[in-house]
Amino acid sequence: MNTKQEIAQDSRQAGSNERLRTRMKRRLAAAARRKRRLTVTNRYETGMVLSEIVTGLFFIAGSICMFYPQSKHIPTVLYLTGSIMMLLRSGLRASYWFRLKELQAENAAGGATGGGDWTR
Repeated sequence: MNTKQEIAQDSRQAGSNERLRTRMKRRLAAAARRKRRLTVTNRYETGMVLSEIVTGLFFIAGSICMFYPQSKHIPTVLYLTGSIMMLLRSGLRASYWFRLKELQAENAAGGATGGGDWTR
């Protein structure tokens, strides 16, 4: 009688361990997805902030050069460079959006639940 009880208890314990392992695997996978999303977000946010700072510096330098009449072409070049930087910033933002959508699709295909709202 004791051996049957021991076998039943071992069986219940093995089932409980398997459920615990499955739950831990899901939590680790979810943590890895969150970490990847944060990594992508941080990279693009850093790029966008740097782009905005450099663009602002180009426009400020162009404005300062406008005060000196001997430099006619330099402000135009700086304004043009700032405008190109604004265009690149828009491209960076679009790239960020598409990358997040790609990660969201990968998570959905991988069986991820939730995921949250990744829009800005």
